[in-house]
Amino acid sequence: MPDQLKLKRGDLHDALIDYALEAARQGHIEVMSLRQAARDLGVSSGAVYRHFADKDTLLGAIVKIGFFDLRDRFLAVRPEGAVAQTPQQAIDRCFEVARAYITFAHDNNALWHMMFGRIGMICRDEMVKDPELTRYTPFDVGMAICNDLYHHGLLPRCPDVADNRYIWSAIHGAADLAQSGARMDYERLDEVISDTTYRNLRALGLDLDQQ
Repeated sequence: MPDQLKLKRGDLHDALIDYALEAARQGHIEVMSLRQAARDLGVSSGAVYRHFADKDTLLGAIVKIGFFDLRDRFLAVRPEGAVAQTPQQAIDRCFEVARAYITFAHDNNALWHMMFGRIGMICRDEMVKDPELTRYTPFDVGMAICNDLYHHGLLPRCPDVADNRYIWSAIHGAADLAQSGARMDYERLDEVISDTTYRNLRALGLDLDQQ
């Protein structure tokens, strides 16, 4: 379990979220319980349950944080509405978006699995009610970088939803493999990111070897 956290008065909600995030980082999320969190934080179980009805509710809160973190990483690479200024920038962004996603999964494997697993599905039902919570998803940024390639004449046709689904299937699969039982060091991870992106671009009709 995470180390004992110092709790300030009135901070229990945030302390519980920090506790769950730390449990995820340490790989203890499966065995974490609200009662254990209460003991470690030095509060009553009743106080904890006033903030989160059950463990899934707490995990849902950290999953939302994970999605916001991932979105910030995408925005750092390709801000909303910021079309690539040059063909090379459009290509570079494809590599950097894949890198942002795969390294996030690699560095936050327990959280990432929750985001795209059962807890994420539970959260999605709530998040779709608020457009801000579902703004600039992986699918959105994927479509944006594909359209940038087309805008600069790098693709033979305008990419569609099926193209976007294909490239994200490849990136998501690479992310899953990168933080599976045979975890990779960062040198090997770079190779996977580059190879996955090269193959995605080729599938879209852009062969960098011919450029």
